[in-house]
Amino acid sequence: MPQHVSENKIGQSLSALVLFVLLTSCHSFDNAQSDASFNASTQPFPTQVAPFDNYKEQVFNYLSANRSFVGTDKSAEISMNMPFECGISVNDKGLFLVHGLGDSPYFFRELAATLCEKGLRVRVMLLPGHGSKPGDMLSVSYEQWQAETDFQLEQFASTVEQLYVGGFSTGANLTTISAFERNDINGMIHFSPAFKSRFFVSKLAPYIDTLYPWPNVEEEDNPSRYNSTAMPGFAAYQESVNALARLFDDNDVKKASLDVPVLMVVAEKDSVVDTQHVAKRFKENFTNDKKCLLWQGEEAPDVFVDNPSMSGQLLMQSMNLPEERISAASHMSSLFSDRNSLYGTQSTFRICDNGQDGELEALCKQGKEGKEDKAGEDVWYGPWGYEDENANRVYARLTYNPYFDVMIDKIVAFTGDESAGNFCTP
Repeated sequence: MPQHVSENKIGQSLSALVLFVLLTSCHSFDNAQSDASFNASTQPFPTQVAPFDNYKEQVFNYLSANRSFVGTDKSAEISMNMPFECGISVNDKGLFLVHGLGDSPYFFRELAATLCEKGLRVRVMLLPGHGSKPGDMLSVSYEQWQAETDFQLEQFASTVEQLYVGGFSTGANLTTISAFERNDINGMIHFSPAFKSRFFVSKLAPYIDTLYPWPNVEEEDNPSRYNSTAMPGFAAYQESVNALARLFDDNDVKKASLDVPVLMVVAEKDSVVDTQHVAKRFKENFTNDKKCLLWQGEEAPDVFVDNPSMSGQLLMQSMNLPEERISAASHMSSLFSDRNSLYGTQSTFRICDNGQDGELEALCKQGKEGKEDKAGEDVWYGPWGYEDENANRVYARLTYNPYFDVMIDKIVAFTGDESAGNFCTP
C-alpha cells in the first residue's frame, strides 16, 4: 500500500467493507434465526471439571442433550467430538493437544492413536462452544477458552514426568499463551499455528461480533466440525492472536521469547494463516536450539533465505504431487493420513466449498475418485481458494497429509533424545 494513503482513506475503506458484508449477509442471518442449530443451548457447557473421567462424563451428557446431528449415527458423532485420552498407562512422557476454531478432538484421533502406539500418552480437550451445534459459538469468548485450556493443561501436567504441549490452528495460540506461564514444558508441537490471519478484516471481529453474529451460514454435513462459525468464535480467535502478539512483542526480553523446543508443521499455501509471519515467530520468539519447521511447500520461508545460522531447522516437503492430483497443502491437511476413514483417499466425503465458482463446485461434487468429470478434468486437491494456470481445473480441499508417517517419525524423534540436527532432516 502506498505510504501516502491517508488513515482517513483506510478508515473509509474498512467502513465500506463492513457495511458491504452486513448488507450481503442478511439472508444468512435470517436462515440462522429460523434453524435451531444456530441458537445457543440453554444448558451451560461443562468447564473446570476434574478429574478427566468426570470431565468426559459431563461433556458426554452435554453433547447427548444438545448436539444437532448431521447424520443418522448419533453415537459415532458424539464419539468424534468427545475429549479423549490414550496411552493412559504411560506416565513418563505425555502430549496435551487443543483443536482449532470450529473443529473437534477428532482432528487428533488418528495422530494420537499412532503416537500412543509408539509410547506417548496423549490427551485432547474440547473447547467450549464446540462439538454440539454452531449456535453454541454465540456465547464463547477468548477468556473462556484460555481459562479452560490452562485448567485442563494443569490437570494433565500432574500425570506425566515430561510434558509436551501443542495444538492445531487456534489451539496452537492458546497453548503457546499457556506456555508463557509455565516452566515445566519439555517441548511444543504445533500444526498450522494461527499466529496471524491472512485476512486483515479478522481484526474487526471483536468489534462487530454482537452486531453481525453470522458471517456465513452453510449446510452442516461434516460430523467432525462446523461449516458455519458465529462471529463471537472469530472474535475469540482474534483475541488469542492479540494476546499472543502482546506476549511476543513485549519489551521484556524474558516475555518476548519461549526457550522451549518446538516442532511446527506449516502449509506454505495455507489460505487461513499468514505463514511467513509464523516462520518469523519461529525464528525470533522460539529461542531454543532444538527446533524444526516442517514446511510443506516449494519455496523456503523468507527468514530462512540467506540465513545459514538457521541451518538444520527447516525440513522442506514438496506438495507439488501431480501423481496424486495435489497442488498444495491446506490448513487442515497435516493431521490426517491417506488412510483416514473420513478425510483419506478412500472416503466418499469431499469438501468442494473451496472458493471456486458454482459451476466448478458442482463438478467437484459430481466428480468421482479416478474418473473424469464433465469438464474432462479429474478433481484436484489443494487449500481453499487455490488457483493455478489450469483455469478449468476442479478443486476440492486437500484433507490428508502425504507425509503423515514421516511426520509421526519426526514427532517421535522430537519427543525423544534426538538432537535438532537429527530429527529435522529428510
